[in-house]
Amino acid sequence: MQFITFYKSAQRLYGRVFFRYGQLVGRHPVVFIVAALVSTGLLALGLLRMETETEVERLYTPINSQATQDRETMKAIFPDRTGTNYNTYSLNAEDRYGEVIAITEGNIFSNTSIDEMRNLVDKIKQFKVGFQGRIIYYTDVCARASDVCVISGGFLLQDDFLSSLEQGNVTYPLWNDVDISFFVAGVNVSGEVLQSASVMKLTFHLRQDNDTMLASTLTWEDTFVAHMKNESSFFKQPRVHFATSQSPGDELNQNTDGDVYWFSLSFSMLITYASLVASGDCVGSRNHLARAGILAAGFGILAGIGLVCLCGVKWVNVVGIMPIMVLAVGVDDMFLMMSAWAETNIHGDEWDIPTRVGRTFSLAGVGITITSLTDFLAFMIGASSDFLGIRNFCIFTGAAILLCFLFQTTFFAGCMSLQGRRVEASRHCCTCHKISSREALREQGRPFLIICCCGGKPPRERRDSIFEKFPSLCLTNFLLTIPGKAITLLLFVVYVSVSIWGVTGLKQGLFLNLLVPPSSYYYSYSLSNYHYFGVKLPVQFVFTQADIDYRNETTLKQVRELFHYIGQSSTMNNDSQACWLLDYASSQQFNITSNSAFVENLKRFLNDRSDLRNDVVFGPNETITAARCHMVSRNVPDSMDQASLMLSMRQISKSGPLQTFAYHPLFIYFEQFVSVLPTVLRTVGVAVAVMVVVTAILLPHPVIVLAVLFNILMI
Repeated sequence: MQFITFYKSAQRLYGRVFFRYGQLVGRHPVVFIVAALVSTGLLALGLLRMETETEVERLYTPINSQATQDRETMKAIFPDRTGTNYNTYSLNAEDRYGEVIAITEGNIFSNTSIDEMRNLVDKIKQFKVGFQGRIIYYTDVCARASDVCVISGGFLLQDDFLSSLEQGNVTYPLWNDVDISFFVAGVNVSGEVLQSASVMKLTFHLRQDNDTMLASTLTWEDTFVAHMKNESSFFKQPRVHFATSQSPGDELNQNTDGDVYWFSLSFSMLITYASLVASGDCVGSRNHLARAGILAAGFGILAGIGLVCLCGVKWVNVVGIMPIMVLAVGVDDMFLMMSAWAETNIHGDEWDIPTRVGRTFSLAGVGITITSLTDFLAFMIGASSDFLGIRNFCIFTGAAILLCFLFQTTFFAGCMSLQGRRVEASRHCCTCHKISSREALREQGRPFLIICCCGGKPPRERRDSIFEKFPSLCLTNFLLTIPGKAITLLLFVVYVSVSIWGVTGLKQGLFLNLLVPPSSYYYSYSLSNYHYFGVKLPVQFVFTQADIDYRNETTLKQVRELFHYIGQSSTMNNDSQACWLLDYASSQQFNITSNSAFVENLKRFLNDRSDLRNDVVFGPNETITAARCHMVSRNVPDSMDQASLMLSMRQISKSGPLQTFAYHPLFIYFEQFVSVLPTVLRTVGVAVAVMVVVTAILLPHPVIVLAVLFNILMI
């Protein structure tokens, strides 16, 4: 009983506050309308300061993650060798490339297919790229090793490989210490001898050893895509798919740009629907009022974007879907207020317009406040996300929802007051001329068209259009019957049961092809790459202690043990180990008689081993300041397997006596798979708690609060 008394007291208090505010708007509607228009105009100026962020890594990977810190360490320790001694295994940052996957129904090594692929390679090398007032070619930006451009898989087109293949001397997957499964798929193998293949992958690696070279590389990638869109259309056999290192980000940004179309469509549909719902005679018509409510939501979106841009927050393309969400919330508030206004029609002869506006706010104020406030707070909590893309999206959306609420309670409320004045003065909704009622026009013998288009009077009862009456009548009549109640409860039980079952089977993961439209060139490429090649990563194990004595037998033993444990992991290929120290120790040049002899012989050893040359950093006084070894993973195409690989390799690295950490440039993207679940649980949990608190303040009754909590959890 005390709860009910407190609840009623709180509602009376809120009702008085909203009533007085509504009266204020009703007395000075023009002031509130002009203030809303001026505020929108001023805040919209923030669009002039709009800055965008489109880099996928910054948007969709956790801020300041472990992998990000490790990358900075790698760049500080190991110089970039992509222009002098490129090696896929020893990259400090994400590789830059243009890639081609050729698929044929027959043998990719047939004379016809080989000729086609050779011609394609020649054309790619001749792509003309305009950069800083000059023309550059692939040879100007290509990654190099032994002063030759590095094209992974390019050896497949050479005569010596094709001759060995024809003679049955090419083994699979290893041939001459090269794992050719990285470059061919759909293979036909007899014993361990490669007979044929249906898929070939060629990767044109690019330099990134200085800022100018990186800029020219990115320009070349854009040109590569533009040319390949034309070239690939001429290929029937083999079919050619292509991509660059920038493709995921470019296509994702292009995909979200298309949301402008859907926003425009939804905006138009809402205006049409609101006009139909808010129909009436020539006096009581609420068409213009409904459009004003949609316009108020539009003002909130525009002003929200401008305000956030003024604060220096960068626009991200995923914000393109924000207007649809805000528009839905704003229109919902508008219909609540229009419904409350209709309740005051019966008092039109007794109450003046400010009183009716006040009564409207006392009826609908708490409802629209709860809707907008909980949405705003939920998005502000989302702004604490570890992902910049989500953070900025939540900031833009939260600001737009808050301003949408303010404009609904100022601009739209002011328009409602003017609408009430027009209606009570019996003025036409289009011409604003005073008109007679339809009954009076009939008595005057006016034509039917004049009666319909020029007749009307102020309503003195709630008037709902067929669009408003039909759902209410159907649902009410259905739910008040015993069969209706039984069916509703049964559907509810089924819904909750299916939802619980669905949650138990929820999987984490991300497939890049789902982020782009099927019409995108990257869609077909990613499907083919995933299906035929999967993901195999050369993981680096980095030694950062400057005082490690690599001559010591104990150190050698510890390194062997480390790679023994790494090789035992189900995600790693133990046969792919590549470690300068272990290879050096097994060579004839290995010399531990003195530190100088060890280092000098090591340098000579590395001069003959370009594949290991990037893995040792020599310091002053014949010291080794840092080093790294490698092992290639097995195929880990699933995103959660990739996250598991990263975590397990880090754990193994930390468990040893040597100060070591595991690294691969793609770990930066794997971090999102590790962070997404804790982020979701944290933000959703806090958001639910905040919504419950807001509900408890505005609707202080335990049954209502529990009902709201139950519904939120179900949603």
